[in-house]
Amino acid sequence: MRPLFSKRLSIRPLLIGVVALGVLGAAPLLRSAPPSAQPTVSRPGYRTLNDRLKPKDYVTLAEWQPRASYLRDHVLWSAGLLPAPEKTPLRPHVFDEARRPDYSVSKVYFESLPGFYVTGNLYRPRGGNVSGPFPAILSPHGHWAFGRLENTDLNSGPARAISLARQGFVVFIYDMVGYNDSRQLTHEFGGQREKLWGLSLSGLQLWNSIRGLDFLESLPEVDRDRIGATGESGGGTQTFLVSAVDPRIKAAAPVNMISLHMAGGCLCENPPGLRLDTNNVELGALFAPRPLLMVAATGDWTNETPAVEYPAMQRIYKLFGAEDHVYSVQFQAPHNYNRNSREAVYAWMARWLQRAPADVKIEERPFTVERLWDLMVFLGRSLPDGALTPAQLTDQWIASARRQLHESEQKTLQSALLHVLALERRPSRGGPPSKIVVSASADPAVDAALTRAGFSVRRVRVTPYDAEAAAKVDHFDTYNRTAASQRVADLVQAIDENPGAMLVADGDWGLPALLATAVAPVSRVVVDVDRFDTGSDQAFVDRLYMPGLRRAGDLSTAMAMTTASVIVHNAGDHFTLEKARVQRDKLAPDRVAEVLK
Repeated sequence: MRPLFSKRLSIRPLLIGVVALGVLGAAPLLRSAPPSAQPTVSRPGYRTLNDRLKPKDYVTLAEWQPRASYLRDHVLWSAGLLPAPEKTPLRPHVFDEARRPDYSVSKVYFESLPGFYVTGNLYRPRGGNVSGPFPAILSPHGHWAFGRLENTDLNSGPARAISLARQGFVVFIYDMVGYNDSRQLTHEFGGQREKLWGLSLSGLQLWNSIRGLDFLESLPEVDRDRIGATGESGGGTQTFLVSAVDPRIKAAAPVNMISLHMAGGCLCENPPGLRLDTNNVELGALFAPRPLLMVAATGDWTNETPAVEYPAMQRIYKLFGAEDHVYSVQFQAPHNYNRNSREAVYAWMARWLQRAPADVKIEERPFTVERLWDLMVFLGRSLPDGALTPAQLTDQWIASARRQLHESEQKTLQSALLHVLALERRPSRGGPPSKIVVSASADPAVDAALTRAGFSVRRVRVTPYDAEAAAKVDHFDTYNRTAASQRVADLVQAIDENPGAMLVADGDWGLPALLATAVAPVSRVVVDVDRFDTGSDQAFVDRLYMPGLRRAGDLSTAMAMTTASVIVHNAGDHFTLEKARVQRDKLAPDRVAEVLK
């Protein structure tokens, strides 16, 4: 069977056995209009996953390393892993081992989170002169009809697992969420509420990969210092993301994925906020200087790898003096993980994990794949007791995230909030108080009152938000700011342009103003929050939607970061905020000047 994929990878996995796939409706995007009399600036076209990008050149290692450190944290944040969830017991089950002369294959499941199961197969060397401890391979799969069990000329998960096991590797090949035995969630799991708390399909898969490494390390026959990772297509995205953030991976081979003109088309490849100002070459380069093989094809979006992406990657590896640690090979083929691609990976892993010579060549021997039903983990059996439903998983994740808000260090939450805002914190400025007021009020009477009182009023330049255009962009918030996020950025720019200014905001801008003061220093901020409910996730979705905001501590973390005197008006019975003077009355134009003096 040929794989089901397209240039945009708009795919629904075909699940086998008793696995059923449901389709969730897309969550609505925020709609907004700029405050009246607000000056506007033109908005460039929104970024998409198919934009053709040019990689940035880094001249020195000192220039690249801070960027790399930021991006590693950014990957973790976008996946909801900053702060990191607790590593609860895996409780692994390895069973139904089938033994062949030179390898064995078993069924596996373990809990990456309490009540949520990762499923797959474990292939191990056996017989002959093999002896452990063995190097190991973590192997996610791509968007093929049968997932890890796909077995065609174009791609075969069992072929690479069998072959690597015969070569002396322990291999764990595991399901994407919603494929085959991973049937607790669909492959379209998640929504805006989940994203507020850092829970997403893509983030869950990254966590599953990290826990997959924990599982491999727990096996007595595995050499912890020799673990590699390889996967194709969407599994290639999983490969370079987990390799970027987990130093336990010593050699990686993402197949047919690192491209500068197609970033990955599936929900599971697009964590919210991840690629706002970066690209897959930079993300792949986070693995440097560890050995990286870029396998490409002429018939997909890696068709330019030898001329574009590979030279860009080489330039970063050269900063480490490790040019020989990165290599690219391309085959005349459509999107694949075929025999040629697999043999290139075998040689790469043998070189770096088994100390084989640099020119080693390994041919794939004929193999026989187990029957599909003999590889399925839960076929014909129920999920374990305590397996969570989607709603239960969401509730458990949010409850855990709430606990972490009280247990995590403030610097971790503040770092997470800066990633949410996609802004760098500005240094405090000294000097006498300014008579300048940055205004984001929808009421002209407010500006008039400030002017009469002798203040110099500077209006915020608004970047328009085109809800209709945004709705047409797949995975919009992976590549672009949400409406609320853009308001924060506009406010920060206005503060940057008016050092020492005070800030007044209401309407759609009141809540973003509180977040802006965590980034840019102001002496005083006066806002009207229009009876916002700080305890309601739906209120955040409706009025302050920014992925990861709740997980980072939202307005409370912002208040811990601000140096301003904060006065909040029109706070309802469900608005609470420490370090702010909270008032129930609305922001009255004739009293604003008095409050600021």
